[in-house]
Amino acid sequence: MTQNEGKSVFGAAEHPWLDPVWRRIVLVIFCAGWTGMEYASGETTWAFIVGAITVYAAWAYLYAYKGPDHPSRKTAAETDESEG
Repeated sequence: MTQNEGKSVFGAAEHPWLDPVWRRIVLVIFCAGWTGMEYASGETTWAFIVGAITVYAAWAYLYAYKGPDHPSRKTAAETDESEG
């Protein structure tokens, strides 16, 4: 992902709704289950696509996620306000 002034292509991954860790874990498990379903049904192309989404979700929401107390956290709403 390219970075421009601290922003990724997809915008800020932090959102107040995703602050509870259980919601982020459920999101990644859902994506992994979807990947398994696509693979089991013989749709390998979709399995690779959704697998890539799963890997990105795991990285963004479990590894690189900045919690609400992180000093450098900037949500999408805050990013939009600073541009205007």
